[in-house]
Amino acid sequence: MKRTDKFFSEIYKIDEITSLYMIEIALDQYSDMFNEWDPAPFKRRDIDPDLKLYLEESSDEIPFQYPIELCFTVPAGTRDEQVEEESRNGLRNSFAYKMYFLKKELRKTNARMLQCVFIGFGFLWIGKTLSKQFEAIVLLSLMAEGLFIGGWFFLWEAVSLFFFSNRDLYHRYRTYKRLQTAPMVFREATPS
Repeated sequence: MKRTDKFFSEIYKIDEITSLYMIEIALDQYSDMFNEWDPAPFKRRDIDPDLKLYLEESSDEIPFQYPIELCFTVPAGTRDEQVEEESRNGLRNSFAYKMYFLKKELRKTNARMLQCVFIGFGFLWIGKTLSKQFEAIVLLSLMAEGLFIGGWFFLWEAVSLFFFSNRDLYHRYRTYKRLQTAPMVFREATPS
């Protein structure tokens, strides 16, 4: 087991049995995990937006080097193992669904990035060729300068997509993958 970080041990409890950082969620009922406007069964239901945001933020607070588990607390006397299993499957399916669309978005972003690289280098090459051949003609020289600017613009767009857009998409994908594979534990609340 990895050495635990004292700071996170104070904020997030560590499960004594599994030694995983626990993201704790209190539920009034199992259906609180899913979007109340989605009438589908748990297996295909979308996750509640507030729960999704909470899980994403909690996962971001705990560095990826530390394993996590999702610990759902339900009111005393309301546990139902069949509904719990359906809920686990529903959450995993919801994260898998989100990961599927992130993969599609990554593919589109990567294709756009390559397109920008080719257009950028094409503009720079044409601009370089035109500037050498038509130095004396002012209008064509201006067009060549415009192609240089356009070429650098497209190359900057490719760099921006690679370092900023893709980075955010990869981070969200890793977060969803982490949440999807995290153990999901259900416990009853202890009476006060």
